[in-house]
Amino acid sequence: MTISFEVGAASQNKHDEVLCGDVVEIEKDAQSSVIVLSDGLGSGVKANILATLTAKIAGRLLIRGVPLQEAVETISETLPVCQVRNLAYSTFSILQIYNDGKAYLVQFDNPTAILLRRGNVTPLRGEQRKIGKRMIRESNLELENGDILVICSDGVTHAGLEALLPLGLEETGLIRLLQQEIDLRHSAQLIAEDILEFCEMYSAGTLGDDTTAVVVKVRPVIKGVLLSGPPLDKSEDELMVKAFFEGDKHRAICGGTSANIVSRLKNLPVTVDMTYVDPDIPPIARMPGVDIVTEGILTLTRVVEMLESGLVRVKDKKDGASLLLKWLLECDEIELLVGLRINGAHLTPGLPFHLGLRSSVLQRLNDLLNQRGKLSCIRWY
Repeated sequence: MTISFEVGAASQNKHDEVLCGDVVEIEKDAQSSVIVLSDGLGSGVKANILATLTAKIAGRLLIRGVPLQEAVETISETLPVCQVRNLAYSTFSILQIYNDGKAYLVQFDNPTAILLRRGNVTPLRGEQRKIGKRMIRESNLELENGDILVICSDGVTHAGLEALLPLGLEETGLIRLLQQEIDLRHSAQLIAEDILEFCEMYSAGTLGDDTTAVVVKVRPVIKGVLLSGPPLDKSEDELMVKAFFEGDKHRAICGGTSANIVSRLKNLPVTVDMTYVDPDIPPIARMPGVDIVTEGILTLTRVVEMLESGLVRVKDKKDGASLLLKWLLECDEIELLVGLRINGAHLTPGLPFHLGLRSSVLQRLNDLLNQRGKLSCIRWY
């Protein structure tokens, strides 16, 4: 049986740090996906470098079939040594999920992963073995539809120390949150953000460590299609709209001209919500049969910026960019239908040059979605 799953990841820097010392990396090929959460020693720039190297090396080696021992040895030999502590240290959790539901979990010094099955915690059986100077815990799993797997950095289990929780949240506290406080019907992204919200609350708004939660939720595949920009040749308007409405998919439109083309050809009304939730992001609109309709280039540029930052937080946000990003993250397979006709409004003097290049923004969006484990592709018109 082939399974499908979504991955949600939410991170927050340690108080007063510009960079996050936790890094999440996702690699995917035709047979499996590899999800890595790495926590670098300390915090700030050094921690970010250590975690980034660990996550990228582990993800790219394991997805190519390199044995774990060789991957760990490569990480150990590659990481720069901290001159203060004389250590090249980065914890990691690595999850490799195969298309048939079998999964392989490797953990080194991160909090123990939590598997929820039908709302109950299912113990993860595993074995410990030593690779170099590191004691690794390995587990083999058989994932089922509805399973939720939570992986986190120690910023989660330590949340609340020196604040509202004398011993920190700990694993037992996280389990309690998942079973009693957090709505597991939410998407994987919103569950991850829920976990971080509780961590911030218990820490009285001042996190003492970089904090990251990664949530993997096994569920049926969700397909989405996004239409943005009019075709280069107006004669292809109908062809593009026909492709937009093919199949059982979630649908989004980015751009006023694009929405008007769909409205004209399908005789569907467009209702604009003139509420400016964010003064920098134009308001959204509504159209029957379409999940979300937003403005084009400004909204798409903000979505790209949020993805590039690595600190995605979309829960309870109502601006067009956050709503569009939430929509994108809930889809597994995304088709971007991109028109290449240039919008004259984007050539206004004084407007940043990159805003006139819709194709480059959407190409970047496509790349970022694939980096998050989505199957995203572009059809140009």
